[in-house]
Amino acid sequence: MRGRGWIRDILSHLVILGLLGAGLLWLQKKAGQAPAFAGTVYLDKAFLAAFVLYGLMVLIFLFQLFSSIQLERFSPGNPDSVRRLDRIRRFGLPARQAGLQERWPDYRGQIRAHFSSRHWERAQAEPFDAIMTRKRKLPAFGRAPLVDRVYLFYHPMLNVIIVDQILKECERTIDEWYADAPAPRNRLIFFTDMKNREEVTSAGAGIVNYLCTAGYKTSLYPTLIDLDGGRFFYPLDTTLIPRRHRLHYWRTRLAFRLWIRKQPLQDKHPVTEKA
Repeated sequence: MRGRGWIRDILSHLVILGLLGAGLLWLQKKAGQAPAFAGTVYLDKAFLAAFVLYGLMVLIFLFQLFSSIQLERFSPGNPDSVRRLDRIRRFGLPARQAGLQERWPDYRGQIRAHFSSRHWERAQAEPFDAIMTRKRKLPAFGRAPLVDRVYLFYHPMLNVIIVDQILKECERTIDEWYADAPAPRNRLIFFTDMKNREEVTSAGAGIVNYLCTAGYKTSLYPTLIDLDGGRFFYPLDTTLIPRRHRLHYWRTRLAFRLWIRKQPLQDKHPVTEKA
């Protein structure tokens, strides 16, 4: 699942980080030896900020490196592979959110309302629950303005074949609508309340394996919310899409997942008063 040239990318990042670290240390040493900088008040603070930023860069690189090592192409038809995917904790929601459909009955309507309240406009739906678009704040220079697009798709009997079909349908519409409503960044949110955990995990493999490329200059980022199992699947390998797209999808995924976790839930077994 790794993108082409991933070893070269890792080595180039190591070289760049090494040069930056060595350069910062050399500059700090030379600044300490120069009498002209001896009375500079903010020099130490400037170097502290530079080393903090450098440390963040190293942490991000290590996180990406660890994620790349963990990549595996899961086979939806292989029970062992499906079980390995089911054991990955990063895809789990808090335990209290298992059986979410029973305590959040209007989740489909509230998810649509969530986007509408943030100035997303609802467009053509079939075969989706909704297709939402929002104009980006970028100059158009006489061309059609860029938009972000979100596809919402619910299915009570989801499987990997349906996931694959819907992914292809999204890729087709992204290409067809690009002239009139160009959307370089596209999200697809599957949700199901199916109780067959193994089948949903198999469908999740289609999400986790997806490489997020939808055509020239466009990307598609699918996620799957398993309401009964309390899980949130997303692609593991995003190395084939631009870094700015990766950052956008990472930020929006975390924000949407946090929004789900904050939803007020009904009691699973409400207590009724005795007559």
